[in-house]
Amino acid sequence: MFRRSRQDRILSREHAPAFDDFHEWVLSLPWVVERPYSLDTPGVRCFGVDCEPLGRRQLWLITGLDENGASSSHSLTVIVPRDAANDIESAGWGRPVAPMPREHMLVAVDGPSFDRRRDAEALVLTAYGCAMS
Repeated sequence: MFRRSRQDRILSREHAPAFDDFHEWVLSLPWVVERPYSLDTPGVRCFGVDCEPLGRRQLWLITGLDENGASSSHSLTVIVPRDAANDIESAGWGRPVAPMPREHMLVAVDGPSFDRRRDAEALVLTAYGCAMS
């Protein structure tokens, strides 16, 4: 399920939010759909799973939104269960920024341990797995 780019590129403020084909890669995951973002903030994209056979429908990934609700071309935010949020924080990949319904947390992705495409893929696949379970 992992798709590697031509090279692992460094995640930087100039390269939003995690590489040129990042959104296309996310949309290539089974049952992933892009949801409209209602706050009329340019650049914000929301992704959910919509899996009728499993009865799963859940928002799990937001790109382009900083922790203050403003548009930010370099941000990546995931919605995961509290335990997964704690694991992400312990790994140095991000920090919980807001509680969500059903014992989930909104987690802003950043940190010194998070700097490569493979890290972004691993984190996105973790959040995707949580949304599908």
